[in-house]
Amino acid sequence: MADKDMQQLVKEWAAGRTTLKDIKGYDSDELYSIAHVAYYMLMQGKNDEAKVIFEGLTAIDPRNDYYHRALGLLYYKMGESERAVKQFSYALRVDSKKAVSYVNRAEVYIAMKKMSDAAQDLAQAAKLVTSNNPALKKKIAALMRAVGSKI
Repeated sequence: MADKDMQQLVKEWAAGRTTLKDIKGYDSDELYSIAHVAYYMLMQGKNDEAKVIFEGLTAIDPRNDYYHRALGLLYYKMGESERAVKQFSYALRVDSKKAVSYVNRAEVYIAMKKMSDAAQDLAQAAKLVTSNNPALKKKIAALMRAVGSKI
């Protein structure tokens, strides 16, 4: 690749018009395979290792809400609630139609004793959750009761 082409790609990346995934030509399946490895590390309690991988994935493909949610979960598990909220918020910027991202962020808000913020997220999640996900619907209802809110 010519220096001029590379400079243009770097400008596009810096402006948020492209991603490292696009620049390097990574395949989504390849990245999800890496995410699977990180997920299994997370399940084995290897939080630091999983965090490094998910941080890398969010840098490579910041338009993937799953990577942000996974990183949010890791930050929360590691006691970094503010960073967790930020990652769930990034996930919502990427895809504001995913009820699970609102639920994830609401759970952190509850732990932070921010019941009003949690109630707002849960209300939004209740609007978005589909009948295809009865477990998530039940979880939303239970969390709303916990924060003293009604669906």
